[in-house]
Amino acid sequence: MKARLPFFVLSVLIVMSMLLSACAQATPTTAPAVAEPAAADTAAPAQPEAPAAPAAEQTTIKVMSFFAYDNPEVEAAVVKAFEEKNPDIKVEFESVPMSDIFLKYKTLIAGDVAPDVMAMNFDNAYVFASMGALEPLDEWITKSGYDTSIIFKSTLDMFKVDGVQFSMPATFSDVVLFYNKDLFDAAGLEYPQRDWTQEDLVAAAKALTADTDGDGKVDQWGYTFPWWPVVLEMYNASIWSEDGTTCTLNSPEGVKAIQSIVDARYEGKFSPTADQLAEQGDWDMFIAGRLAMFPTGPWAVQPFNDKITGFTYDIAHMPAGDVQATHVYANSYAMAAASKNKEAAWKFLAFATGPEGTKIRQDGKYEISPVKEIAEKYYLAALAGANPASAIVFMEVQDYAVAQPVHANWSQIHDSIYPELDLALTQAKTVQQALDDACVGVNAALNQ
Repeated sequence: MKARLPFFVLSVLIVMSMLLSACAQATPTTAPAVAEPAAADTAAPAQPEAPAAPAAEQTTIKVMSFFAYDNPEVEAAVVKAFEEKNPDIKVEFESVPMSDIFLKYKTLIAGDVAPDVMAMNFDNAYVFASMGALEPLDEWITKSGYDTSIIFKSTLDMFKVDGVQFSMPATFSDVVLFYNKDLFDAAGLEYPQRDWTQEDLVAAAKALTADTDGDGKVDQWGYTFPWWPVVLEMYNASIWSEDGTTCTLNSPEGVKAIQSIVDARYEGKFSPTADQLAEQGDWDMFIAGRLAMFPTGPWAVQPFNDKITGFTYDIAHMPAGDVQATHVYANSYAMAAASKNKEAAWKFLAFATGPEGTKIRQDGKYEISPVKEIAEKYYLAALAGANPASAIVFMEVQDYAVAQPVHANWSQIHDSIYPELDLALTQAKTVQQALDDACVGVNAALNQ
């Protein structure tokens, strides 16, 4: 839809048009056959100024995003750079907190006033694509010659539904093993290695767990576990069957995965229990130097570098369970299926998820660019001389990183699992019983 000119500007243009028209009537349209030379002391008549070329009319698109909401200048810089390269497109940009944005989208879509371009996280990209609210992008990618080979494949594939690309990754992050080098040095242990298994991790974690003040209570812990779906991946377990019809969380693989967490807490006693984590979370434990190994992602780098002063940390690959696995997370930009400005919307989407747009976002310390060259070259350069020294690991784990599970009824599935999982992890139920009970609710959600 073309932008309307404000009434004041329109009035000025009408008056100027009338004046130019009068000027044109008073001026001969052809030059005289013979020009009289001007007297030496007579100034040459002033020449009428040529009318200014009309400004190119702009297309206005609306973009809504939660990216770097707490640092709005980051995404504002992406918008500014895009407008400078595309002066014929005006971006009306709105920053909305992630907690509110997806409900807002639904309201705007229902009212047929959705933004042309919408920021998405992984699970909501699936939900909105399944609703038919997002424009399929494969044709736009092909027509524009967008080279998708420059993007980490794991992040690109996250935003496909039934093989169709519905949004383009704009940032990514993944889970790696952060570790306290000073604690390893003090214990005389080697740092985590690329080929470590869970057995290696358990041995190190036990050696690093200690009662440092002799009061009979553990003050220093060896390890905490990542989000439970990551642990499932490490043991080849899944929440549902490949055809998406049956809960498989209670399979032998699923039980083994969750049992590994319970055993670490209550038998190996190298990982804090839920009650102990309630006293101080693992994030704060790591910052305080009380946790030797902590699986988390690049979102932790800046806060850790700001707050950790008493020790040096680094990152390593995730130790393998039955397989080596971790999760990759990404945020994306999608085009509304109902957009009336799709050409302009695609131009913004391609820019904002391409090398230039993602570098601006990465320079602003909002996650990592999914464009390989930008991530590998500039992200690492920005961290030169700072922790973690092995930041390349964030890129290397893409070899075995997988996306989190996603389903149109994911919220209901998660709500069916979480209370039962809590009972298993506090030993109120056996792992098998808890997962059997969780599957009752999961099966109901899968078959809606």
